Amino acid sequence: MICVECGQPVNNVHHRVHGAEETLTRCEYCKKVADKYVEYELVIIFLDLVLHKPQAYRHVIFNRMEYSDAWLSFRDVQLAFFIIVLEAYHQTQSQHQGGWADLSPAKSWKGYTPTLEWWKEFGLLMVLSSIQLLLLCLASIVTARALFARKFPIVKYNYLAKSIILSHFGRCFFALVMVWDYDNPRLLSVVVDLFVLTSNMVAVHVWTGAGVLPSALIVTVGWTCRLALYGAVAVGFDWDPAPNLLRPLA
Repeated sequence: MICVECGQPVNNVHHRVHGAEETLTRCEYCKKVADKYVEYELVIIFLDLVLHKPQAYRHVIFNRMEYSDAWLSFRDVQLAFFIIVLEAYHQTQSQHQGGWADLSPAKSWKGYTPTLEWWKEFGLLMVLSSIQLLLLCLASIVTARALFARKFPIVKYNYLAKSIILSHFGRCFFALVMVWDYDNPRLLSVVVDLFVLTSNMVAVHVWTGAGVLPSALIVTVGWTCRLALYGAVAVGFDWDPAPNLLRPLA
């Protein structure tokens, strides 16, 4: 566990005083409460993540997420899968030129079953999204190793991958298209991408505990590889997602 204010390690975030009720631990370095978020509701923590507060990222990554000495935990894999599904779905639906309004009437969907061809298309998009996320994590880890391997003998690179996956939570905003109509889903995609990019910056900065430049370099290399892969698939194979995965009945 670490102090969410200064990032220094602490033994615990709360303790008992002479057998009385538990009280929050104060950090020995900065003299502030080590982790105020242990008493916060999940909604408040989520809002602070949206606001890019480093303290919230430290709390979730180091004090709340399940500890793993190496690799990723099952919850990390679950979150990554959820992100991949939403991104693949939005990449397909964003190709729809008529906007979302004509997909909303419930009567248009009655009795409709997606064809095997559309599910194959969606499966390919899931594979592409998975490879993009994997490449982003691997490129970031390689860059981080080049920067920190000689300075620090022990570095938890799996926590870098955890940080990147967590900071992709902005992909959940793609679920909004299931509630509201968007005439320009591509604009939503750009806004969400920018939000995820800045979230990656904050999360990697929290992981490194260093300056802004190393964090920016790690994220830049990772995103460059990610976008290069998508460009290579789109241009090299002359492939573009189908107009829309789920089409209402005519």
